[in-house]
Amino acid sequence: MPRRFLCLCALMAVYFTANTARAGKYDLDLTPLGRVRSDGTVAQDNEAFRSLASEVGSLVAPRPADSSDSLGLSGFSLSADIGINTISRRASYWRDTTSSPDKVVPTLQVMGRKGLWPGVELGAGATKVFNSRMWTIAGYGKFALHEGFHHLPIPSIAVRGMFSRLLGAKDLDLTTLSMDGSVSHVFGLGSTFNLTPYLGYQALFILARTGVLDATPGHDEFADGPLPCANGEAGCVVQPEFVFQSQDAIVRHRPFFGLRFIYSVIRVNLEAMYTAGGKSGDTSVRTTAGETESVTDRSGLQQHYTISFGLDF
Repeated sequence: MPRRFLCLCALMAVYFTANTARAGKYDLDLTPLGRVRSDGTVAQDNEAFRSLASEVGSLVAPRPADSSDSLGLSGFSLSADIGINTISRRASYWRDTTSSPDKVVPTLQVMGRKGLWPGVELGAGATKVFNSRMWTIAGYGKFALHEGFHHLPIPSIAVRGMFSRLLGAKDLDLTTLSMDGSVSHVFGLGSTFNLTPYLGYQALFILARTGVLDATPGHDEFADGPLPCANGEAGCVVQPEFVFQSQDAIVRHRPFFGLRFIYSVIRVNLEAMYTAGGKSGDTSVRTTAGETESVTDRSGLQQHYTISFGLDF
């Protein structure tokens, strides 16, 4: 099994990096979120950045796509999860930073899972955002607090922690962390087929920042010289660099439910997850002028529908 898992990781790396030379409609350019003032300083839109990072984080964060039961001590699973996700494409923070985004964004999540002890399970994988160079590496740990009573009307209960790290976005440095709890129950049909409905809740935490951005990307300061300020003052030149610094963690709330089918070693999983509109804020965000301001996450409701195909060994 370890050899199969290493082969899967190698195939994932080749697939997710094969198209890095081509920009897609969801590749982010954050420079429009900075506007040069007449005095040569930059006014950066911290609220738009928080809202955009919130929706991107919800888009790329790993999905559970599984019930509460663990794989067991010797269990191993491989899965490919096709996701259909929504974003607030009409919001200015998407229109200004991407090229004609659609409301629906497809993703592909590939995950390997291994049972290490009764009730304990670890997993790792990656997620690709189609029509972009963005992808993530991810990992998780699950602990089944209660499981195994499949012949009694007693549900299985599990808690899970997950993380992901965004790659391929030239302007955005983003990490997600999440904790979820879920309940499920297995209904056996014959000796080789079972059906498992499940539901749960996930708290998602998104940490985002950028490196140095240039509010005048069409002007080469070294080749063309400094830009004069619009106010016409002698000796005043534009200072185009700005940075979106780390804000307080962005918090999103994500209920989910799903249905898992298993026939022999073949697994098919259907899952729906809803991310409530963002409301978290930060009251002390620093600006390029050295001041602080309050910003609020204005992201909208996001929907995530996943169909997963896998093999359980």
